[in-house]
Amino acid sequence: MTAERRPIYQSTEDERRFEHTYLNPEEAHKRAQETLSEYEIKPETFTGLYGADILKHDAEEVARLEALFEQSPSKIYADILEAIACEHGELSNWFGPNSQVIKTARYDDYKNKIDMVVETESENQQFSHLALGIDITFGSKDLHKKFDAIKAGINKGSLGQLKYFHSDRQHFTGRLRKLPQVVVGIEIERVKELGLLWMNRRNKELREHPVQIAILEEAALQLETFVEYSRSINKNDLVVIFERELQKINELLDEKIKAGIKTIKDDKVFEEIKRNLLLFTNE
Repeated sequence: MTAERRPIYQSTEDERRFEHTYLNPEEAHKRAQETLSEYEIKPETFTGLYGADILKHDAEEVARLEALFEQSPSKIYADILEAIACEHGELSNWFGPNSQVIKTARYDDYKNKIDMVVETESENQQFSHLALGIDITFGSKDLHKKFDAIKAGINKGSLGQLKYFHSDRQHFTGRLRKLPQVVVGIEIERVKELGLLWMNRRNKELREHPVQIAILEEAALQLETFVEYSRSINKNDLVVIFERELQKINELLDEKIKAGIKTIKDDKVFEEIKRNLLLFTNE
């Protein structure tokens, strides 16, 4: 289930004198792991839905997969970005005032490549969901594989899914299907900048930080591409889903840009995402 939100620490002006002047990756990663552990969905709370054998098997699978993934620099900084996005997705309304960020269970992180879900409530109390995968690499095969999987899903008429999902607002616990899925991220040097603000509790700067625009722009570009591709292969039910999320993202982008929030220029991860989207146009 989603964790009860803890108060966000606010530093005082006196404490500014003791701020870090550079990011300590180990210290930031420790805080990121604690934050993600606090926010993530816990499969052991699904005992009424899944049997003990299934829960045990999934826990063993997570342990096996965790042993395969080294704590590489890219993994460390991806965790830091993910923790900040989870925290400030709500604290700073990165995804809008009517949205809640739900951190997925580690099982769904590893097996379904979904790090978090943005749940948005409409004016008529309808809920929609957008799945996010965090990636800060460029020039690697990992990002290409993620887009290959998304394309294969669209070709089959299926989207992302979560085995373990819980929403307090929807009063829903169970499997979530037909999830539109995007991959977002920024290059490591920008994560370091963001991480330093986070470790210094600079919440005002994080509330106005351009990274939120970059994430939304990346999501919008992908959704636009998925709309066109789905339409080209007559997956009209998926077109409706992608268009709904695209409209929501574009409206939010307009609001943030009008509020004076800037965007990020020439980010290597964003450029890598653009290159991978050619998969959907070059047949």
